[in-house]
Amino acid sequence: MKRLIHIALVLLLIIQGCTTNKNIKTKKPAINNSIEKLEISNLPDEIRTSKTNKNTYITKTDNSYNVRNKDGKTIVYYSKGYETGSAFSGYDYSENPIIGIYKEFYPNNNIKIKGIYCWFGFKIGKWYTYSENGDLVSTEDFDNGFIYTNDQVFSYCQENGISLEKKESGYTTTISKYKSIPDNKNYWVIRYPNYEKKAYINIQIDGLNGSVVKTVESPFPTD
Repeated sequence: MKRLIHIALVLLLIIQGCTTNKNIKTKKPAINNSIEKLEISNLPDEIRTSKTNKNTYITKTDNSYNVRNKDGKTIVYYSKGYETGSAFSGYDYSENPIIGIYKEFYPNNNIKIKGIYCWFGFKIGKWYTYSENGDLVSTEDFDNGFIYTNDQVFSYCQENGISLEKKESGYTTTISKYKSIPDNKNYWVIRYPNYEKKAYINIQIDGLNGSVVKTVESPFPTD
């Protein structure tokens, strides 16, 4: 009987994971290298509606700006400290709950850094850095060297039952990309929890052809 219950729970987790994966949105928000200035006072401070997020709820103070959807989940958030010289930073996931835009500003509210960021843990495409006066200083493309795209990584997760659920806490899936200095190659690393094994599964994938380089298990951390 216990074995049947255990099997049923495992199947439920797999089904939930597959359902979540089918609903993942891979569309990227638009971004360019234009100069920006953040003025919290100019941002809307009332409940509004949009095509992608109906009934959004806005909370605004001198030091923060928070937009929540109808489920109470934060989709836009900018904040700064109360000490002198603090500057705003934050993110906007209003178009896509998984892939959003990250921005940092200077104390004078001019844009400092902006780029597209995936909630699972990696940067996408071109990121722009500016001087305090508003001049574009540098552009770095984080997709360089990665022929195997993030969309293909998401597909790999879907095909292998790896949950892409957006969780704020607990055991979560993370995805990162990095360049290995010793062999000068680019890799994806998918890290996801396996509850049956009580361990994280770490999968290293070649950034050029998508082949699995190695798989490593690491036990869940203990309290």
